[in-house]
Amino acid sequence: MSISKRPVILITGATRNIGYAVAERFAKEGYNVAITSRKKDAAEKSAMEIEKKYPEISARGYSMETNKIDSIRAVFADIKENFGRLDVFVPNATDPGYNQSILSTTPEQFDFVMSCNAKGYFFCCQEAAKLMIERKKGSIVAIGSVHSKGAIPNRITYAMSKGAIDVMVRNMCYELGKFGIRSNVIIVGATFNDRWEGMTEEDYAKKRANWPVGMESYPEDIANAVYFAGSDMSKTMSGASLLIDSGVMSCMLSYDKDWDNKFDDRAYKMK
Repeated sequence: MSISKRPVILITGATRNIGYAVAERFAKEGYNVAITSRKKDAAEKSAMEIEKKYPEISARGYSMETNKIDSIRAVFADIKENFGRLDVFVPNATDPGYNQSILSTTPEQFDFVMSCNAKGYFFCCQEAAKLMIERKKGSIVAIGSVHSKGAIPNRITYAMSKGAIDVMVRNMCYELGKFGIRSNVIIVGATFNDRWEGMTEEDYAKKRANWPVGMESYPEDIANAVYFAGSDMSKTMSGASLLIDSGVMSCMLSYDKDWDNKFDDRAYKMK
């Protein structure tokens, strides 16, 4: 086993959007980077891109199925073998759980979303904590969602899983603090992602009208917050929820009793 001289970060679901931006942000700061994806070739390609842009650091890509414990443990075993340390862990990969309401969700759908998200985050953090305890220092920064704080049609299972993550972070703060491990959650909302790319300017205007700030965040904005929470810039912050949502949670959005006929959550817009 070799031990990296540079600090090491692992981000799950990091081939695009927030995850990839986090990987780039930490690489820029001199961290060696490990990223995961369900698809190994996509993870390896993204790692190569990051290494090419920041040649002084080392980046590795892994295949991980967050609903499979053996897959999780295999990645962390490789991190230990190849890097010898883990300084920051960012659980980010989730299943979005589209088109699932209290009336429509099947047991199979429920189990899959909760397994990928709540269970996946939990056992990834368990493995991360085991590595961090060896050095008596570490930082876990979970990516959460405003859906854990409010309600949106047809996303109930996803919202429940994100609520579980909020609770998990507070309990990890309590349990892991004596080992020098901090845990925090970034509550994300109104953030651009590649699912928005097909929207029209009218669609964007409708979305922005719901946000007090009147503009969306970009993955790089979230990555800056993750760097703050993950690095020694926030060395006494633990058990905290950092909200980055363009003000969404500060106001009540309009309610539509015909949500089941009008809402298309796959495009994040009203028909």
